Amino acid sequence: MDVWCILRRRMDSSIQLPVADHGKAPLVLVVLLNWNNLEETRTAVASVLKTDYPNFRVLIVDNGSHDGSVVELRKLVDERVELLESPVNTGYTGGCNLGMERGLAIGAKYIWLLNNDAVVGSAVLSSIVAVAENDERVGLVTPQIAALDEGRITFAGGVISLKEAVYRETNNPTVAAEWAARYPDAGLVIGTAMLVRAELIRKIGLLDAAFFAYFEDIDYSARSISAGFRNVVDSNSVVKHLEKNRNTRPLEIRPHYWYYMARNESRFWRKHLKLAGSLKLLWHSFNGFLRHHNRLGSRPESAEAILAGLWDGWRDRGGPYDPNARMPAFPAAVVRLYSRRRALQPSARRIEKGEALSKA
Repeated sequence: MDVWCILRRRMDSSIQLPVADHGKAPLVLVVLLNWNNLEETRTAVASVLKTDYPNFRVLIVDNGSHDGSVVELRKLVDERVELLESPVNTGYTGGCNLGMERGLAIGAKYIWLLNNDAVVGSAVLSSIVAVAENDERVGLVTPQIAALDEGRITFAGGVISLKEAVYRETNNPTVAAEWAARYPDAGLVIGTAMLVRAELIRKIGLLDAAFFAYFEDIDYSARSISAGFRNVVDSNSVVKHLEKNRNTRPLEIRPHYWYYMARNESRFWRKHLKLAGSLKLLWHSFNGFLRHHNRLGSRPESAEAILAGLWDGWRDRGGPYDPNARMPAFPAAVVRLYSRRRALQPSARRIEKGEALSKA
């Protein structure tokens, strides 16, 4: 039997959470994924349970963990918290899709996709729901995102415009406000703490499972806009999140991240602009990831993951990362030769300042 059929049966037979009472605040289902990260997940759930929002439920999706964490997660289950145990890792997209389906099934008006390495304040959910309730055209809302250990803003807003072939992010609230005024219907949200209107899901469907992880939020933002919805950053709320900064701390990031980012950026532009319309952006992305590749000399597994991601992106391949995946020898040799160009070598000054070396 297909694993998705098994998981859906488990959802149908699991704890029956109360359905929405539309006489009260709209029901929100908070979805958190766990994959071998018990302590982070437990901390995130604890912070959610302290919210001042009056009508929410929590769904933890264990994504095929093999560290025994699911045994401890079962202890969190109560009238507000449900646990869905997947026998395999369905990826960020697959796990979130299960949560979105569950939210629709129990009549939630909003589904909050929250990273398990995030910590939220008690007023955040109330604030982002208020933003969505103020305008029925709002399909996606996110708070600002800050670094967990410093409180420094890492995401203040962004722009995604397929028409103008533009994708930008900023950690500067002033710049984000300027962009929001200039591009009111081209807002970008990221998936760290993304509130999704259920009506949007009914209209455009679930996350694109082929991405598996990373860039699915950029894709969903673009699809939301194409369907006539608006995506908004709530500047009055902040969620703290464990930062993975590829520009300032590239050597600390695991190979699978590099693979998915290199592959999925290419897949995103090909998906929406087709090959002919995306060539300039694909070339820009390719050069950007080669700069990262050149910074990872002491992490050959990560450098190889970038090349494998670029190759699979060109082939429009989706699905999970295979640590043994490699770009074939001949194209890899050509790419490495090209990567020696001086323009692709990161200068010491740029590394020191942590300037972005790749951004489409």
